[in-house]
Amino acid sequence: MDSSPAPLLVIEDNPADLRLLVELLREEAPGSFEIHPACRLSEGIAALRSRSFEAILLDLSLPDGQGLDLIDAVREEAPGVPILVLSGVLDRELVTDARMHGAAGCFIKGCETIHDLVCAIRCLELRSD
Repeated sequence: MDSSPAPLLVIEDNPADLRLLVELLREEAPGSFEIHPACRLSEGIAALRSRSFEAILLDLSLPDGQGLDLIDAVREEAPGVPILVLSGVLDRELVTDARMHGAAGCFIKGCETIHDLVCAIRCLELRSD
């Protein structure tokens, strides 16, 4: 297993949410992830065209797209890369719909779920090895 940091694409438009996520990931799993932020869907798509990622963390509310269509757009550009949805609020319907659109998982933003998010990323990495 490669010990270099796993490249993660984080598509999140809220600077405070992005800073918190990066900080929490670094605290929970020091040195495990190389984070590449994008604050718009278009920036995320451009990043996907220029390099490969282990996983994509995707907010479903961006300036240039909303909702489940974002999963479809990212999936079309990177069909083999797992997408983990980040949301301020999750309900059973959103989780079910996100999975139907190809998301590998859904997580509420914040410190309460960071351990589960890191575990999910690591499980996805193991599956791709």
